[in-house]
Amino acid sequence: MFQNLIYYKDSSFCEEHPTAQLITPDGSYVVEFFAGYVSTVDGDAWRLDFTSDEEFGDWLKAVKEKTLFESMVVPTAADRIVTLSTCSYEFHNARFVVHGRLVSD
Repeated sequence: MFQNLIYYKDSSFCEEHPTAQLITPDGSYVVEFFAGYVSTVDGDAWRLDFTSDEEFGDWLKAVKEKTLFESMVVPTAADRIVTLSTCSYEFHNARFVVHGRLVSD
């Protein structure tokens, strides 16, 4: 379903497409992408719970260190984060993961 996420491996594509639109029954949002990288299926890309803002900040820092593209987006603990992923083929069960900050449209 999200196979086109693979294009975010190319920094020029990221520069041309830094956002996406997300439409839900509750409203319309903009997703501002801030990181994209290859992960294992059991990696922490899909983590949902953090015990503190500091722990969330550490997770964000680790994500930014793995990213394949540059972004001016600097998420905070107060932001809502969207994580999208698709199959990737660097190794068995690889996934390409893209994280973005959710902003009301």
